[in-house]
Amino acid sequence: MSWKLSNKDKFPVKPIYNALTSAELGPFKFIWKAKIPAKIKILLWLVANNAILTKDNMIKRQWKGDPSCYFCNCPESMQHLLFTCPVAKIIWATVATCIGASNIPIFFEQSWNWCERWISNGKQFHAVGTAAICWAIWKMRNRVCFDGVKLHNPLAIVSHACALMKFWAGLQKEVDREVLIKGVDDMLEIAVKLLNEKRQGTSQVYRLRDGAEDDDTKQESRH
Repeated sequence: MSWKLSNKDKFPVKPIYNALTSAELGPFKFIWKAKIPAKIKILLWLVANNAILTKDNMIKRQWKGDPSCYFCNCPESMQHLLFTCPVAKIIWATVATCIGASNIPIFFEQSWNWCERWISNGKQFHAVGTAAICWAIWKMRNRVCFDGVKLHNPLAIVSHACALMKFWAGLQKEVDREVLIKGVDDMLEIAVKLLNEKRQGTSQVYRLRDGAEDDDTKQESRH
């Protein structure tokens, strides 16, 4: 028996790793090379393959429950939960405000291009930020599902994501560590400001466009 990625009989670990992290595999190269905990990489890999146990995937396995999202009344799917749910949109809009973006991503693959566009000088942080947001949303979803916790404000998820990034700063290169911590502190400060503005009814955070809308606007302007 021989392996496709090697002409040797032994299992080819290095060729398979190189294949998984090759540029041809899109977000996978960012996931496996990211300086984040292994279990977070696995979550991102499941998200990239639309394999996390959101309700739509559970229904495919003959689950007979309420298909509604735990945060709203729409059917729950990976894309909805992490990107297009009103709660997810607030979280991404808050992050967008912090980095000066004028739109938000609406699906996982697009989130990498979104990071490339708005954080072009911080490629080493793209997977860290995306992972923290996805994990924080997923953990809150599960707390609502299994523990009966009520989400009073989506910015609590932003705070959790910031705490994760700050904790993961210890996994980064020394030169990147301080930059990441400073960025997280700034994000928390802006999030608190947005929360206060929301309470006063003056926040603009919910008015950002979806990434798809922004792309459509670009295409129209070219004609």
